[in-house]
Amino acid sequence: MTQRVTEEELQARLRGLHESVRLSQKDAHALESLSRTSVFAPASQTPSRGGSRRNLLLQVAGGVATVAVGGAVAVAILVSHGYLRQNSAPQPNGIEQALSAGAPAAIGPTPARSFVWLTGVITDPPQPSGNQGARITGTSVAVLDWSGAVRYRFQLQHSAGGDVPTGIHAISTDGTRALLDDGTVLDQTGAGVGKIPSLKMMGQPGNSMRWMSDGKHVCAAVSNEPVASFVAPPPKGQPNPSPLPVPPYTKPGADHSMSLKVFGLDGSVRTVATVGSGPLSGGSGFFGDSVGVLACNPTTDLAVVARYHDADTSAAGQQSTTNMTVSLWAIKLSTGAVLYHTPETRMALGRAFFFGSENGKLAVEFLWNSKVWGSETDVVLEMPSGRTVPVLDAEASSDTPGLSSDGTRILRRVVNRAGTTTELKLIDASDGRVIRRVTIPGIHGAAAVALPGGSAFMVQVEGYLAVVDGNGGITLLHPDVSLNGFGGVGLTWSGVQG
Repeated sequence: MTQRVTEEELQARLRGLHESVRLSQKDAHALESLSRTSVFAPASQTPSRGGSRRNLLLQVAGGVATVAVGGAVAVAILVSHGYLRQNSAPQPNGIEQALSAGAPAAIGPTPARSFVWLTGVITDPPQPSGNQGARITGTSVAVLDWSGAVRYRFQLQHSAGGDVPTGIHAISTDGTRALLDDGTVLDQTGAGVGKIPSLKMMGQPGNSMRWMSDGKHVCAAVSNEPVASFVAPPPKGQPNPSPLPVPPYTKPGADHSMSLKVFGLDGSVRTVATVGSGPLSGGSGFFGDSVGVLACNPTTDLAVVARYHDADTSAAGQQSTTNMTVSLWAIKLSTGAVLYHTPETRMALGRAFFFGSENGKLAVEFLWNSKVWGSETDVVLEMPSGRTVPVLDAEASSDTPGLSSDGTRILRRVVNRAGTTTELKLIDASDGRVIRRVTIPGIHGAAAVALPGGSAFMVQVEGYLAVVDGNGGITLLHPDVSLNGFGGVGLTWSGVQG
């Protein structure tokens, strides 16, 4: 019998799935990659219909993922966050007109070695039709400069029989370095420039690592909680054991601390600080902690890290958590001193990974919205003071696609209460003042990459790419790639590049 599932139910299930599918590290990593999908195709080709930005061979519940399956999950996750267009009919002219109106962007000369990465999937067969599935066999990369010109193109193929895929885990703010999941380091041309074996699939998916501005070091957050013993899955067709074994990190007194470490291309490793020791304010659920690096900048001598904790101790929490909390720490890189700390706060489900500005002066939190189910409350904090940047407008459903590298500008996306328009706002981080508003008919997603060292962004809305300067000027770009891939999501988000 076919059961009809409402959009609200679908969103709720996917929020739980996003947090609870942790059958293995590879499975969780792949699911997270779908939530930050980024797909492009050369302009001369038909856009890919795949759903994964990263070239992971997704395996969920022991099955080999196909583009069809991955796409279905990606669509639902993107809808739940507002990244996928939800209009009954496309309105491309409305987007183009909105982004073309007003003064053009004036960002001045950009660094010669500053790039933005667009990524997509390689499938076998390349263009599946009908119900035909396709395996994801690699990642295609197009590297743009800030004029929108494509400077480099290359592909990352899956290694045959390799235990670790070659997906992109972290891209530097200037786009000159990328860390792959197997520890390989690439430059913007796709050439290998080194390897950090210690970072081979280390940590959780999301933003557990971030490049320093020197392009020679990677900051990584590491959870110190006890590791649960491996439990072999039951034979095919057999149910999971009940009750499930109790993980050691759920026990009272378990270590939930995390460490910030700096790994160098020269093989050096330095532990900056260990934070989060001591008792938690609440209980510990069935799923282990995740950790992240929001910012790590040697020039400002500042790092911001986060711990995401499952606080759902209910019986249902063994299947999917409905209560996640987050704690932030601002740390002085040179000494490891803690400059600021937020206590555990309930966070939005399905949006677990926070991010910060390149200089570490701003950090955005996606917190639980008690007024609008399925939505979130975005809070931008100044670091290391912890001051909340005021938001002058009442917003029922908002999102923060970007923070400028210099920490002076915030890019927000707001859907009105009627669900008829999407508003993009450029905000002054000093006082919350709206510098520029752009209103687009319909509900649309947005992604952004910040200009290194400046206040500008490269913004993607559906199939359109534009540069937005710190004064609100906007210039449409016309790169020699199609941004009309699956879901229209073309830019890698700040948790990956930055």
